[in-house]
Amino acid sequence: MAAPASIGQVRDDGDRLTAAADWLLRVANDMLAPDRQSVEHCLSLALARLQRVGGEHRHDRDAPDDGDRKAELAKTELAKAGLAAWQVRRVTAYIDAHLAGSIRNRDLAAAAKLSCGYFCQAFKDSFGCPPHAYIVRRRVERAKELLKTTTTPLSQIALDCGFSDQSHFSRIFRRVAGEAPRLWRHKHRIDGVPEER
Repeated sequence: MAAPASIGQVRDDGDRLTAAADWLLRVANDMLAPDRQSVEHCLSLALARLQRVGGEHRHDRDAPDDGDRKAELAKTELAKAGLAAWQVRRVTAYIDAHLAGSIRNRDLAAAAKLSCGYFCQAFKDSFGCPPHAYIVRRRVERAKELLKTTTTPLSQIALDCGFSDQSHFSRIFRRVAGEAPRLWRHKHRIDGVPEER
């Protein structure tokens, strides 16, 4: 992979920053996807963070055995970047399309073209919660929409939204929404939608 022009902007702090930049290029190369522009954008953001990390720690660059610490700091800074816009779109589309079934982290990571471990951290950085918590929230949001606009029985809504049964649905819904699904439906029903029998 040819290095982007912005690579030349990284000041050489010796082997430590060079090693971090090499690591960055390997990660970027692994992430190359059909949306190359998004990857290059993420790479330029990551390089800016790498420069900042190098600049903040330049005063102690001559400290013995400090290279590993700086490389780890650079990796930590880069990990905070989260998912690229195209990855967010693909992952949320995958989740919405598969809410009724089982959604595994490895499937989401594959949709984002990342390793599972890296994906989970990047997802949390982007969404502010782990994938499972986001999926539960989306399932409850879908259930709320069905509760408002249909007369579908709670047991069927539970299955349609990926819950194992009505009891599981009611327990999770109560925890997230603060009240039982039947009561929530009664309070939020759209005019013209008859009540459940």
